[in-house]
Amino acid sequence: MKRLLTIALLLAVSFASFAQLSKIPQRNEIVSIEADGDTGDADFLSSLSQLLNGGAEIREVFDSPSEDGAHHYWLSVGHLGFGDDIVQVNIDPAFELFIPLGDNLEEAQKTMESLNALFKQPKNSSMEIKGCLCFGFPNADKLETVTATYRKPLISKMLEFTVHRDGYIRSSHVQKSDFGSLVRGVKFYRKLHPKQ
Repeated sequence: MKRLLTIALLLAVSFASFAQLSKIPQRNEIVSIEADGDTGDADFLSSLSQLLNGGAEIREVFDSPSEDGAHHYWLSVGHLGFGDDIVQVNIDPAFELFIPLGDNLEEAQKTMESLNALFKQPKNSSMEIKGCLCFGFPNADKLETVTATYRKPLISKMLEFTVHRDGYIRSSHVQKSDFGSLVRGVKFYRKLHPKQ
């Protein structure tokens, strides 16, 4: 019995020391929006995409501070579908597309506002930004080119975030109202935390 307790204690100590060595990155939410796909739009592809995604999709702006306490703000536009310009099928519910917004709230707000300004441009206007497709947490070492395009199918307005890979396209769509809510949330959070 003593031997069993000693082994259990040694395992607990080794597990605790391993947990301290491998720190899990933080993801401190600033604002999030749950897009449920029931937007009232007559956009068949968006509705089909939401159905295939399993319903609601979370869009989020968050802070992922480094170990030294420096802030790093990110936008998660959710999970990307596989396909082409017309049909996107989501079979990857684990990986999210993260867009770096900056290292302080002023930079984050400016980046969000520059993306939001696409809604004032002619449809199909786009801009290239950096982003990373990762599991759970963003990785600044794996940034790649992401195209943000203003789309206006039928009566809806949305931003399409696209990554081109080996002849196929991975994309996610964010409705104008949802993106505007994220921008307003960042502005409000900045007023509450002016020193970040």
